[in-house]
Amino acid sequence: MTTAEKIDSAISNKYFTLFKEGLYYKCYNEDAMVFVKNVKEYKVSGKFIKSVGADVYSIGFPVSEVEKGKLTLEFITKKIEAKSFEIKDTQVVFLLNDGSLKYDYKEWIDTIQEQNIIEAAQESSSLYNPQLDTTTIISMIKNYDLANSTPMQGLGFIQELKLEVQRIEKSNGNI
Repeated sequence: MTTAEKIDSAISNKYFTLFKEGLYYKCYNEDAMVFVKNVKEYKVSGKFIKSVGADVYSIGFPVSEVEKGKLTLEFITKKIEAKSFEIKDTQVVFLLNDGSLKYDYKEWIDTIQEQNIIEAAQESSSLYNPQLDTTTIISMIKNYDLANSTPMQGLGFIQELKLEVQRIEKSNGNI
């Protein structure tokens, strides 16, 4: 199933769908909002998908959470007040009682985007610490979570490090 098809299924007010992708269950856009607001708070990932031509928001959690009973499908059914669920090949489809769960999606996206801007500003301002030295910068590079960062976040991190190194060199008279 393509990302565009997954996005289209998330728009439906009748269904909530979890897609099994490797070792994770994922849901997108409106379904991600329903999950985060009603089932469990997870960090929402946003990414521009060229084939869709838009930002796509998603959450994911390990399939093992369901298999071990930490987050059962019955629990999810209860939390989203669904009538029932059906397990298909690579998806779990929940039949919703109330289509209004997805009505405030636009406002939710605005909130997510505002949070991302605030987090980015906090991250970048933390790099402008006058107490930073080259040892600290090396440590920051070693500890940077590249696997869970978008390419844009990685580029922003590199740019901020570059500016900090230039500031240190300037203060040391190396420029």
